Amino acid sequence: MVNSVALEDFAGGTDDERLTRALSYAAAQTYKPVIMLAQPRQYSFRRTRMMYNGFALAGPPASGSEFRYNGKVKINTRDSGWLDMSGSQLKGVSIRDLSFEGDSKSTFFVDKTHTQTVLWASHLHNLGFSLFKHVIWGAHTAVTFSGYWDVNNCYDTEFKLWGSDNNYWPDGMLLDSPHHPPGERYHLWLPNLSKSNVGPVYVTGKHQVTPMRIDGGRGLIVSGARLEAQAGNPTYGSQLIITGGKFIRLRDLFFFNGMSDPGALPDPSEHRGTVTVTGGGDLLFDGCMFSDGDGSQTGSTPAGTPEIYLAGGRRIRIRDHQSSRKPRIVRASSVPAGTITTDPDLTVTTR
Repeated sequence: MVNSVALEDFAGGTDDERLTRALSYAAAQTYKPVIMLAQPRQYSFRRTRMMYNGFALAGPPASGSEFRYNGKVKINTRDSGWLDMSGSQLKGVSIRDLSFEGDSKSTFFVDKTHTQTVLWASHLHNLGFSLFKHVIWGAHTAVTFSGYWDVNNCYDTEFKLWGSDNNYWPDGMLLDSPHHPPGERYHLWLPNLSKSNVGPVYVTGKHQVTPMRIDGGRGLIVSGARLEAQAGNPTYGSQLIITGGKFIRLRDLFFFNGMSDPGALPDPSEHRGTVTVTGGGDLLFDGCMFSDGDGSQTGSTPAGTPEIYLAGGRRIRIRDHQSSRKPRIVRASSVPAGTITTDPDLTVTTR
């Protein structure tokens, strides 16, 4: 790789010692080199590191995965994250082609909220994560997550994302983590994400874990996502929750095996259908698919479960709806009938 340095080029008795020297060298260069973690071995890091503008890490030219066949980067920062940011913005970060393994107390990025450092114009590509508490929580502008992503066996909400002008997983992601603690949990939590795209992620929500939650933002497009559960391990509640936002487009989403036991959750009122909408405006459901297994799998969704339950919201359009059963769209009596527009062959029931 052009303008790269191998971690092994730097002196030290441990990978942490070598990385200290590598980061000091790279940060001082006008044009930041990529630090390569590309030898056929396990790398191990225990110290939290502060990223700089132009920070770049790469592994061998192969997709990262949970299986770590092409190398492993072991992170053990205990009650903290590995990569940190400071100031109002961090720009030009590149991380690619690496497989990371954490533990139940470690996060990949140090957790941030929307009021802290914003990651700008950065690119994360072909990454695998296993056994982390969280992977990435933070605010982003013009960030792309591309290539193949594989995230498994994590212990709490893996992604909590704010910001705008981002492209997440246009090439897809497998996210399947059965170890979340009790209570309301989410795999993909989008508190406020605007003018951004979420691509064809495959997210498995086991028991108390909702695959995706959207709370706000405008101009968000979710396209081709599969939000489902394995046969025999259903999602107890909804597989998509929308509480707010404006101009949200949900295209070609696939759902299976949700709403098996919402009473097992702390607040069953938040889970009224496979998709539950309690707020937001100008929402479009376009070509969404609701499967009962179609003879190939056995689902646990009770008969009569609403596929989309509208407890709130305004200016909602549902078109090209597909269902293995008779479609069931339900609106609460408090939601005016004129709020919803559907295809002529789709009936909306009032509850």
